[in-house]
Amino acid sequence: MMTPADRLFSYFPLMMTVASLTALGVFAQWPSIGSVALLIFVIYLLPPMVQRIMFRWAPLKHGISPIDGRTFSPWLAAHHIQAFYDALPYLESLLRVFPGFYSMWLRMWGARVGYGVEWPVRMDVLDRHLMDIGNRVVFSREVELCAHVRQKTDGAGSRVLVRPVRIGSYAFIGAGARVGPGASVPHNANIPALAVVNVNESYGDATRHPDKEEAQFAMS
Repeated sequence: MMTPADRLFSYFPLMMTVASLTALGVFAQWPSIGSVALLIFVIYLLPPMVQRIMFRWAPLKHGISPIDGRTFSPWLAAHHIQAFYDALPYLESLLRVFPGFYSMWLRMWGARVGYGVEWPVRMDVLDRHLMDIGNRVVFSREVELCAHVRQKTDGAGSRVLVRPVRIGSYAFIGAGARVGPGASVPHNANIPALAVVNVNESYGDATRHPDKEEAQFAMS
């Protein structure tokens, strides 16, 4: 079972595909500054605007929440809104080619991003609105930042843990590193390649979040 709102947002990737192809067709038929602006608006500006409006109607709560079809899930709706970029990652990679563009785009989603952040062309940022990144952070290639972990429950349902990813200023994140929900990377930290900063873990600190229920979501 799905609520009507859940079902509506599940079609968002399809609607984005149709809207993008339509805007591309308009540009091909009538190339102009206006048609270019329309294409950019549809591909890069429309999804974060829709998500911000949706969160005003149904605010996202941090912590554990069920996904069982009986109540609307703001996180799941946000997941569908952002799925278009997971399917076409080159659209997001293109923004990282131009200095400052990607940081600005993440801020549009609601993320906090400092100045001078260095982004590689190839990396994964999930839950774009839940990133808190300081100044002059350097990311190597194939890094994954993810602010959620989903876990199956008994029956057909599941539940999700959602917490922001926090990375302090002047940190260096090595190639292939993974930073999970609730994880914290201190200022000036040097995260080695392929390292995992787990759920609610502060890098370099053996003490994790005291919530035992959330500890069950630790990534493998």
